[in-house]
Amino acid sequence: NNLNVNTKLGGIDIIANADKRFEEYKDRKENKDNWFFTTGLPELDDVINGIQRTEEFFVILARTHQCKSWIIAKICTHIWNIGFNVGFISPEMSPSSIGYRFDTLYKNFSNKDSFWGKEGIDEKAYEDYINELKTRKNKFIVATKKDFGSRITVSKIKQFVLQNKLDIVAIDGITYMADERGKKGDTKATALTNISEDLMNLSIEIGVPIMVVVQANRNGAGLEDEETPELEHMRDSDGIAFNASKVISLKHSKEDNVLTLQVKKQRNGLIGTKVRYVYNINTGEFTPMNNNNPVREVRNVVLTRQ
Repeated sequence: NNLNVNTKLGGIDIIANADKRFEEYKDRKENKDNWFFTTGLPELDDVINGIQRTEEFFVILARTHQCKSWIIAKICTHIWNIGFNVGFISPEMSPSSIGYRFDTLYKNFSNKDSFWGKEGIDEKAYEDYINELKTRKNKFIVATKKDFGSRITVSKIKQFVLQNKLDIVAIDGITYMADERGKKGDTKATALTNISEDLMNLSIEIGVPIMVVVQANRNGAGLEDEETPELEHMRDSDGIAFNASKVISLKHSKEDNVLTLQVKKQRNGLIGTKVRYVYNINTGEFTPMNNNNPVREVRNVVLTRQ
């Protein structure tokens, strides 16, 4: 009690600066593209109002083999198509593999035929498409773990974004990242909590949204057909959900190719809403189904920081 803190502590007076908030509101209203990205899935955008261009740590949650990597690739492809620079960090797949997925999602070329070199693709149409693609000026940069010196960290992601002037970055697996704040004896839960907190802070600092894929644990495996994993099914650390601005949970029914997306968390909107698509994984086509669902108001989710 006898020690004085000499460091000057900051803050913003939201009363004295209220006029700035009003001007920001008008800009958000009149220039939405400066504030939000659409996802390429209009039915999902109706629920989440797109992806904020800053202060956005966007999580895709699903069990294994549930198309979560396809979904972030779909969103990234759309954002590239509307003219922005995209960074895609792929710890498991090569740039070539992501490239074939891009071709499928962007122009519906058969992913099976292109990847396996089969006869089903019109070679002339594919060549013309590739030549047209190369006339575009904005970038879609795929980086692997090797490009990060086998250690993907938040600091290196910041450098990756600034160096390539990226407008959004997606990470296909947060568990592949290394905790720069880690100490001896830290649990995996602690490491992932630190990483997710640092990713949100990075989004605020550089004004770029960050998307990550998170795997659900085994408790999320025995769900019914249209049930999607809950926040508590998030593998290894609930700190990821704590720091996320949005969490979209997925369930893919292989019997009828129905892909269900459910909003599990968003800081400024409704949660619980489901949108459904008949999804052709080979051609990258999403056909919306009847998505009239009851929604519930956003609530405070209490999560334990481990």
